[in-house]
Amino acid sequence: MDNTSQKIRLALVEDVQMVRSGIVKILAELPGCEFVFDAENGQDFLDQLATKPIDVVLLDLEMPVLNGIKTLEILKKQESKVKVIMLTMHKDLDIAFEVLSKGADAYLLKESSNREMLDAITTVYADGKYSNHFMNEAIINSIATERKVKTRMKHLDLDERDLKIIRMICDGVKGKEIADAVFTSKKNLDLLRTNIMKKFNVKSANELIRLSIINGFYTPRSNEEIALEKESAFLFKIKRKQDDYSLGL
Repeated sequence: MDNTSQKIRLALVEDVQMVRSGIVKILAELPGCEFVFDAENGQDFLDQLATKPIDVVLLDLEMPVLNGIKTLEILKKQESKVKVIMLTMHKDLDIAFEVLSKGADAYLLKESSNREMLDAITTVYADGKYSNHFMNEAIINSIATERKVKTRMKHLDLDERDLKIIRMICDGVKGKEIADAVFTSKKNLDLLRTNIMKKFNVKSANELIRLSIINGFYTPRSNEEIALEKESAFLFKIKRKQDDYSLGL
């Protein structure tokens, strides 16, 4: 690596103490790296990060208090310069793609070799685009899934607005909020929703939700994930208004 004069400062976030101790030992022995601290969950990590600067964090996925995905989202929201390597036991292509799409710099399985771990750390530290077989497979799988969704949309004669309405219905969003989100009236939304249900040949919202999941149009989400998306959308609107005001629009 080019920045050899400066060691790469590392942190580990892992809730299982025995696993954490083993990985800490590996990280502490990696050449060109300096292990700074470990944490048992995302909140513990963020608290320590405030006073212990690092360059790269290896972040577990499932943890109590604050899990890996939420921790990643907070780091991105704060525009943190810390590089994030998701280190997990989950061989799940959908999860891997979700994490990468949210801004993770790498996705490593805990069974990875020390050599691969070091390669990932040094590559992301140098602002490089790290990739491995599993990450590539996750991206290819996502592209294939997206193509299937597009084909099914075409078969059902659905457009992007229909898809947005469907997903908001599945999220349990109320009619007025959906109408505002797709820039239409509540009355016109009722017509759009009726047409969508005719295209699916269903008579209830529950049937629509079930078929939307089967067809890959919707992935069930937690209330926290839905609330976080709403908050992000609200903050984006506020920022856009402020930008328009500063430009005199």
